[in-house]
Amino acid sequence: MTPSFVIWAGCLLGASAVSATSCNADNCLRALFPTQSPAVYSSDAAFCATFTTSPRTATTDFPSKASAACGTAPARYSSACSCRPTFRSTLSTTSQTTTTSSSVTSTTTSSSSSVTTSSTSTLSTSTSSTSTTSSPTATPCVLTGGNPNGDAVKNGGFECGLAPWIATDIANTAHSITSPGDASTYAYEFDQTRPINPTAKQNPASLNQNIPTVNGIPYNLRFRTYFDKCTGNEGFVGVKVNGQPVYTVDACDGTAGVFNDNLVQFFASSDSTNVRFEFLVGENNAVVKIDNVNAYPLH
Repeated sequence: MTPSFVIWAGCLLGASAVSATSCNADNCLRALFPTQSPAVYSSDAAFCATFTTSPRTATTDFPSKASAACGTAPARYSSACSCRPTFRSTLSTTSQTTTTSSSVTSTTTSSSSSVTTSSTSTLSTSTSSTSTTSSPTATPCVLTGGNPNGDAVKNGGFECGLAPWIATDIANTAHSITSPGDASTYAYEFDQTRPINPTAKQNPASLNQNIPTVNGIPYNLRFRTYFDKCTGNEGFVGVKVNGQPVYTVDACDGTAGVFNDNLVQFFASSDSTNVRFEFLVGENNAVVKIDNVNAYPLH
């Protein structure tokens, strides 16, 4: 990884214990509850039900899928459990009507004319049955972040789609929200299907968001990147803060085919800061993903 910025010394983020009753909408929460699926929610909620019944000091026996994001601190899991999503049941009623028919034949005989006549009449009866079923419905996705004194990035895990991020494509590139993400359900995906015009590097495909910040305060910007392969022509992802380049990462800086961690530090110069990812990829049929973007103040 090639940072093009100065890390400001003397501004360290002090470690502080997380209250067992606090709710922090962070990567640990997204890792423990990565989807709105009721089936997945049930197993995660079962863990929380036993985990929060008494004070927890052990640092083992945590769900393996959340260990990378949550670590071994019990307070991180307590926080995620305290703000887990809720589900409600919606009753749906269906009605079914069946109709049966029966035929009754009557015969009349006239002795004087010895003529026999018969007539057939059809009787119809209807029966109705009503069944009621209960199906769980996931609560709507709630955007997290957007707090200048906490996580300033909204929807950094792309679990609620794209907004408020803004994506810009150029010729022979495309973007989408795809699954799986980085220990989560979704991630942002950039695809390059054919070579791009060299002049396009002046205005490459990009992804950006304006985040609220506190003027004069330093921030840690973290995000995870995925490159499908490492080659000499893969190119890189560049990061700009308020239009100024501060960081680049390419496929060979980490392990290709998996998500890798990235850290950028910057000083906020106003109450709003633009964070922009630019995709300068030279490889044809390249796949690059961004996920779990967050920005926290260092104070």
